Amino acid sequence: MIQNSCYVHLSKLCDSKRKNIDETCVIKKNSELFITYCEGDTLDKFESDINLIAGNSSFFYFFKKKFFSIFISILSVLVILMAFLSVSIYEDFFKKLVFEAPFSWEINDFISLFFVFVFFFGLLMMPSILEAEGNEFKKLISSWFNKDIRKLRKLELTLSNFDKKTIIHLYNFDLENSEHWLWKIFTSRVINKFSNVNFYIRNDKLLNITKRLNKFDILNIEIIKQEISSKKYDVEILLSSKEQKFYLLLQLCSTILLKQRDKKNFISLELFEYCGKNFIKEENDSKNQLIFGFQNFINRSFDDFKFLAQEKSLQIFFTSNVTYKDLSDEERRIAYYLRNHIEECISIFENPISLLILYYYVKDIVLDKKRTIKILEKFISSTKNTQQYELINYYWFEIAGYMFDFNDVNTFESSNNSYYRKLSIEALNNLAFLFERNGHFDQAILLNQYLYEINPNKYALNICSLYERMGQFEKAYETLPKKLNLGKNQKPSDIEIRYYQRKAAWIIISQRNEALKQEGIESLDKLEELLFSHNDENEPLWLWHFYNIKANLNEWDENYDEAIIFYKKCLSIPTLGAFEYGATFVNMAISYRCKYILQKIKEEKTIDKSIKLGRLGMILKESVGDRDEMPVVLHNFALNILYKISNNMDITLCNEVLKATNEALEILERTKSIKRLGMVLIENYIVKCLLKIDVKDTVIKLENHMKLLGQSELNQLLNIYKEFEKNNKIKKLEFLDKLI
Repeated sequence: MIQNSCYVHLSKLCDSKRKNIDETCVIKKNSELFITYCEGDTLDKFESDINLIAGNSSFFYFFKKKFFSIFISILSVLVILMAFLSVSIYEDFFKKLVFEAPFSWEINDFISLFFVFVFFFGLLMMPSILEAEGNEFKKLISSWFNKDIRKLRKLELTLSNFDKKTIIHLYNFDLENSEHWLWKIFTSRVINKFSNVNFYIRNDKLLNITKRLNKFDILNIEIIKQEISSKKYDVEILLSSKEQKFYLLLQLCSTILLKQRDKKNFISLELFEYCGKNFIKEENDSKNQLIFGFQNFINRSFDDFKFLAQEKSLQIFFTSNVTYKDLSDEERRIAYYLRNHIEECISIFENPISLLILYYYVKDIVLDKKRTIKILEKFISSTKNTQQYELINYYWFEIAGYMFDFNDVNTFESSNNSYYRKLSIEALNNLAFLFERNGHFDQAILLNQYLYEINPNKYALNICSLYERMGQFEKAYETLPKKLNLGKNQKPSDIEIRYYQRKAAWIIISQRNEALKQEGIESLDKLEELLFSHNDENEPLWLWHFYNIKANLNEWDENYDEAIIFYKKCLSIPTLGAFEYGATFVNMAISYRCKYILQKIKEEKTIDKSIKLGRLGMILKESVGDRDEMPVVLHNFALNILYKISNNMDITLCNEVLKATNEALEILERTKSIKRLGMVLIENYIVKCLLKIDVKDTVIKLENHMKLLGQSELNQLLNIYKEFEKNNKIKKLEFLDKLI
């Protein structure tokens, strides 16, 4: 039995007195020795540092170490030489005895006989000496030839400077296995020498260390679990190379990426494990490939290193013990890896922190922004599901900004790329709920107003409830519907809706067919009944088509102000894309143009509004590559400008018309379509006349196309022709003058 007691301390590794790798590994305080091992330390360093603590100068230690080594070597050589001498003398004496006897004995012969007896009895007693109690001689012999045993001897000599009752504290010794010199040589001598030894180890290494200590036949091994302290620690030097890699990866999987020093740096363990298993694992040939478990390191980061703390089940953050590194190169690599695995990450991540970090990694390098939207939608739903409501307050407004005023058409251009316009209805509903939970009632109200047309009953009640939460009871009462408009029918099918859309809009109202006008109105009434006779949420696209058709009908009846109101309703429908919003702006621009045409006293602001909205619609349509409707869009944009320059000539605007009509003609020629070809040709003809460009080819095409024009398009063509012809701004065309 070697000693009486040995104490194993858990969660106290951070109490190490060693602060950097170059510092001495042994510190003495009163009658206690604090010994800390760091990866890369050598036995020579330990021995040197202990000698210095014992009071020996570095020169004395060096001299003693060298002297001891030289002494052992010289002694070994002398013994070997004596052995050779004995053998040689024995050989010579035995030859003389056999071949020269009898002979006269001299003093030299008696000396030779003495060496023969020594050699004989040495051989005779050798087995007994080697197997004697304690094996001292055997050990001595071994020490001459075995490096480890020589180190043991030197270490014992070094440790002999300290009293047996000195309390020993050993930190980080669990970093190495039992075959390492730290255990095989150093720990074995320490346990043998001192009566009170304390080990400070990682929690998950307890079983291994206990087994090793039991092999030393220690009488009493006591396990001590310390309470977690809020004290600041610096244990980075205690980490192994593998732990260092995990430590850096942990920083890469945190909100440090956001560079918000005023907020806690949250950790995503999901992302940490995902990247550890996939991203780093790609380096299959790397010598530094990660081997041991992620969970072990996480546990150590909580209990042993004090890197992590936890408030909620999924909210883990860095403590002040973490030293942040510059990992810009690693961030770039991991960002591109994650970009290629967005869908997989979205499917497996459930912690909103994971999705938040994922978003910031890929937001600037994702080409398809729909993938970014998917991340945000999952972030919103997971925030709601895990009830981490405050994350919205912390991060959302920095991502998406505040909700825009959708009722103001002038803000559309600035809000066109807003995330609020791209999120799904479900995500917007969840977001409104989260706004409410965070006390952002004004934002929640704006979102519910934005969604109002989808289901008026539902969102009116939501808005009323929000005003009540704010203590604005009068507004709450005003927004509460006087009665619920509850439908009795089931939600219609998409085919039913589309049937009446096509019949009412594209076949009758769009072509201004007077003979079928009443039938178109009845189809539109039927469509309205289908949309508002059920209690479920309507599809945004259904509502957009309905209000667009209503606006077209009012245009037909020359109720342009009413038409503009319905177009604004189209713009207030959420979750639509640039295709629908672009078409709405094009149509609204037409209403403003028609309104301008009817004005007896022309107001420039009306036609300027038409041009501005038409240009915005054209940009939105071009952004989605809509080649089908672009000729119509370009023709209307050109027509808006022509009505302005009919009263106020502007070369810049003329060039815009020329560019628009040339592009429209090119598309129509490529698609072999004749839709609005007549209007595009007359617009192209007018602007070429204004710019004094040859019009011969355009006139021929227009004349050949006249027989294919419908009545509505013909009337529109003649109106713009007369507008410019009446003041002799353009050359007259005889085939058109005949029709006026």
